[in-house]
Amino acid sequence: MIPTTELKVGYVLKRFPRFSETFVLNEVLELERRGVDVRIFSLLQPPTEPRHELVASLVSPVTYLPRRDSQKTLKIASGSCAANRCDTDLSTVFGKGFTPFAGLFPGKKPEEIVHLCVQATTVAMLASAHGIKHLHAHFASNATVVALLASRLANIPFSFTAHARDIYHTYIDPETDDLLRQRKINEAAIVVTVSDYNQRHLQGLVDASVKPRIRRLYNGVDLERFHPQPKSNAAEAFVGVGRLVKKKGFTDLIEACRILQRRGRRFHCWIIGDGPERQSLQNQIDAAGLNPIVKLVGPQPQERLVDTMRNALAVVLPCVVSDSGDRDGLPTVLLEAMAMGLPTVSTRVAGIPEIIDHERTGFLSPPNNPARLAEAMEHLLNDPSLRRRFGDASRRKAEREFSLRSNVATLANYFVRSAAGKNFDTKEDGNAYCLRHRG
Repeated sequence: MIPTTELKVGYVLKRFPRFSETFVLNEVLELERRGVDVRIFSLLQPPTEPRHELVASLVSPVTYLPRRDSQKTLKIASGSCAANRCDTDLSTVFGKGFTPFAGLFPGKKPEEIVHLCVQATTVAMLASAHGIKHLHAHFASNATVVALLASRLANIPFSFTAHARDIYHTYIDPETDDLLRQRKINEAAIVVTVSDYNQRHLQGLVDASVKPRIRRLYNGVDLERFHPQPKSNAAEAFVGVGRLVKKKGFTDLIEACRILQRRGRRFHCWIIGDGPERQSLQNQIDAAGLNPIVKLVGPQPQERLVDTMRNALAVVLPCVVSDSGDRDGLPTVLLEAMAMGLPTVSTRVAGIPEIIDHERTGFLSPPNNPARLAEAMEHLLNDPSLRRRFGDASRRKAEREFSLRSNVATLANYFVRSAAGKNFDTKEDGNAYCLRHRG
């Protein structure tokens, strides 16, 4: 087997760095710590947004792949000595169906197809030039399409991590979307997903012979960065963290706060993050008369988030399933809260019941039910000893199941096996190997 210190892996990502995707940054940093040579290929330039301080620690080079407008120069010159040259736009060629990649681009325009093929060709050439032995993508969307095509062109294996929107959101129609997901799984050396819930869903899309290569591997948390700390003050603040999008359920959190306020309870609630629902949420806060009890405090880098959660009595994230089917797979903030010894309150959506043990590490309430959410929050307000008991149990579970070092060690060994040409079609073989080589 190739030792991890001699392993070269290419990461194919939609956009890097991304403020909301700390799990990717932490994963790459841990791979670097283990001696893996990582090269990052980003389909898009990073957005204009804050940066986590940890980005400065990154050693892995980042290559930004050709942009959409670069395809305008891609022409095929044809003709004969006796005739004028004819330039054919490649998007026209692909649009007529002359492509070896049929079935991977449902619903996409010809120019989009060309763009992804150009990006995949770039990744394949650079992977070959740099001796990369395995490609890995995050999210089963365009990044995985590019990794799959580059894998074919460079003749190296690829894998991907499936999260949430990429496997539940309806892009075209459920049948077409699931067929495309099935094709990606069938061609990948291994598929990693972040919860048992996701694993069951994905295994339901493929034949029995392919199911063993779909592995559940929880996102990891840096247990040294996120750890229990003494409270710096006595603020009774609930904290919600995440992009301000519907699936996070922040409208239910605000309504639960309104219920508690009407009961005369004293508390604060800080909602950390940014997104398209910000103005709608602020309007809801204003209409409920919750200023300044409930505040939208904007995004915070990990360094500030640690300080904010230090002063929290609980982290609350009442996730829901959106109209498109999108839902949270395994919210990283809940893992971080548990690592800090905080109780958590969330809902029975997707993989969340795998994180929170109801009435042992926190509370689970039904989604779309602010009254039940308020009840759980009130229990924590009323009982400091309950908060301590939940917090202690949370830290123990984080150490047992959500350690960044342990979980990335397993991922690194998946890459080692794939680069060595080993298959993952027998569950026992792959898991036994990883257990022997964790550390």
